[in-house]
Amino acid sequence: MRIRKLHISSDDQWRRELSLIGADPVTWDRLSMKCRVSVFSTGLLSVTAANILKQCMLSGGADAIVSRKTVSCGISETRALIVGTEKQIIRGCESLIGQPFGLQELASELRTSLKDSPHLPEKILTSGKVLDFSRRPLVMGILNVTSDSFSDGGEFLDTEAAVDHARSMTSQGADIIDIGAESTRPGSLPVPPALQLERLLPVVKRLSIDCRAVISVDTSSAEVADAVLSVGAEMINDVTALSDPAMPRVLTSADVPVVLMHMQGKPETMQDNPEYTDVVEEVYTFFHKRIASAVESGISRERIIVDPGIGFGKKLEDNIQLISRLAEFKWLGCRVLLGHSRKSFIGTLTGIKKPSALEAGTHAVTALSSDCADILRVHDVKGTLQVLKVSREFGQRI
Repeated sequence: MRIRKLHISSDDQWRRELSLIGADPVTWDRLSMKCRVSVFSTGLLSVTAANILKQCMLSGGADAIVSRKTVSCGISETRALIVGTEKQIIRGCESLIGQPFGLQELASELRTSLKDSPHLPEKILTSGKVLDFSRRPLVMGILNVTSDSFSDGGEFLDTEAAVDHARSMTSQGADIIDIGAESTRPGSLPVPPALQLERLLPVVKRLSIDCRAVISVDTSSAEVADAVLSVGAEMINDVTALSDPAMPRVLTSADVPVVLMHMQGKPETMQDNPEYTDVVEEVYTFFHKRIASAVESGISRERIIVDPGIGFGKKLEDNIQLISRLAEFKWLGCRVLLGHSRKSFIGTLTGIKKPSALEAGTHAVTALSSDCADILRVHDVKGTLQVLKVSREFGQRI
């Protein structure tokens, strides 16, 4: 008798194997509840609550992994990792009914998370154009009208050159053109709004006439955002996640999509010594608070896109953690943008110093992230679309 160990890493692969042996089509629905392990992370719990949670989960066959000092009450609080199959966790939740310390509410949230995927908008409308996420990740082409950007500073500072490059990226298939007039590379200094507008307005006005792609402007200034939106911009990419108190009012009035990015510190100092205890948890918590504030100010959650800020106050390991766990950010209920193109962490991994020589590494990250990212912010539009076509085809077949 011959036995072959299978490497099955997706639902589609499971369904294919079951189909090949003639199993009932509903077999996977039943089987997945028995063999697919889910992991949930909680916020801080008192040690009393954590001990109750652990016992209730164990009673259902799941587990709640807590600090080893919890049983002895050597600490006052701990986070917990709840681990188990759907059936096991549901049984554990049943044991939490009637328990104090907010555990009954935690059980309700767990049941909802097990049954429902995060609600994400399939399309975002803006000024007659559509960001349609149903086919593949959208490609955002980078257009720097700056003198000092890390990769192409000065190359498109001239209006004619900038417009030509935007049209070239659009013809290659870019869904969004992201125009920035202020470099945010490590060590860069702020650019006054007046100078940003001097660079931006001629380009935005020209592109607004016939550009098929959505026109996005990369700025954290409400003054700049207000001005460019009035002449044809259709989206704002804010690397400071609405730090300008006037930005929410501008965005609410214009009713356009907005990208909120995470950055530890400011561009001039962000890479001096960034430190995190748990980078994914901290960035997630940051977004949770910023989204809540934005929604309270009148910005629709469906129009908010989050960007974990690769390279913005992050060390190599931080960047790798955020990219490898990108899908977790979708539980915020917002689409996710990945800005990894030509970033220095790729240079650290490859030993290549010149940013423009980092496209191969960029494409590798694109391929690895194509199932998780909703928007890819890149320099090489044509190459990115080729990578997506191949990686998505493989994703559907393996």
